[in-house]
Amino acid sequence: MKRWWELKETLVGVRPPVERTEQDFDPGAMFHITIDYPFLGYFLRTIMQFQFHKALCEAAGHTGPLHRCDIYRSKEAGSKLTQMLRMGKSKPWRDAMEAITGQREMSADAIMEYYAPLMEWLEKTNAENEEYIGWDGDSARPNSASVLLLVISAFVWYFSGP
Repeated sequence: MKRWWELKETLVGVRPPVERTEQDFDPGAMFHITIDYPFLGYFLRTIMQFQFHKALCEAAGHTGPLHRCDIYRSKEAGSKLTQMLRMGKSKPWRDAMEAITGQREMSADAIMEYYAPLMEWLEKTNAENEEYIGWDGDSARPNSASVLLLVISAFVWYFSGP
């Protein structure tokens, strides 16, 4: 378990709440590990959700910041979503993506646009407060603003490749 917790602290910034030994099987407490479910699905799903949200907002005729969009009662957005959902599993995911967004590739643009106001606020506030962003093995646990900034940065890095 020592190596498990070393990785958890290094990669996630989480330390064990109490001393752990090799007799403890902490990974087994995570459902996704015991059934061998890839965490990558959560990451990719989030990117797609924001792309879908942006496209449905555009279909609804929304103007203004993306984080203020509400597609409730929009027949146009509802039609687009229904068209995609009718595909079920009969089509590849890229076809579903294209049905809503008009594109076949994932992009982090929508999630970046959605969180742009928060990112601006975090950068300003962290600079004003001289906050350390991230963690190392000797520092205290990161604050939630640091974690969110790191997650958003990971999205940008992953999806802004060549």
